[in-house]
Amino acid sequence: MTSQQLADRNLPALSLNDTMHRALNLMQEHTCTHLPIVEDNKYKGLIEKNVLLNCEETDLLIREVSDELKPAAVNGSSHFLKAVPIARLFHTNVIPVINEENEYLGSIMYFDLINALGNFSGAGEYGALIVLAIPQPKLVFSELNTIMESDGATILHYNVSPIAASSVMEVTIGLDKKEISTIIASLERYNYKILFTSGDDLIESQLEDNYNNLMNYLDI
Repeated sequence: MTSQQLADRNLPALSLNDTMHRALNLMQEHTCTHLPIVEDNKYKGLIEKNVLLNCEETDLLIREVSDELKPAAVNGSSHFLKAVPIARLFHTNVIPVINEENEYLGSIMYFDLINALGNFSGAGEYGALIVLAIPQPKLVFSELNTIMESDGATILHYNVSPIAASSVMEVTIGLDKKEISTIIASLERYNYKILFTSGDDLIESQLEDNYNNLMNYLDI
């Protein structure tokens, strides 16, 4: 999904000639931390609610604080995941979407972004999750695929992220089945370190052992 496909055209955009009072009312109405400023369909930047609240005169025009506009935006042709670091960097729940000519195409709302992330990660799908800790040189997807498929499971998605201050990767695997006891046994035979599972419950002592083993491996 592209950023433009996720963009909402219904969120109102402001102009530099709008009053701060109007901007604050719209932010209140739409529960926004920011709103886009657009002139002649050209995107100018985001105005922050706190900037307006700090102004003593809300009857002033937004152009009076134009130097406070934030250049937060994502290209409409980019993958929607590009909106995530923009939201984090500018602490905003509104991510403007523009094209190559800097024309305003709409905005991605934070709630819609979270929903898209959930669908992208398979969070709402039926099946189990397995989280492994694998040293980066030993991360072989073909081997993991073979283990899962040999037990009749299909991998719906992978997610790989580094564990801080180490060369170990946290690998999350989403499966199309909940009964994974034989898969867990196979992973243990291959000496994979299991951090977490859902589907089959591991007893608390097993989880604690797995965590301690990981900490020992990392020498923490």
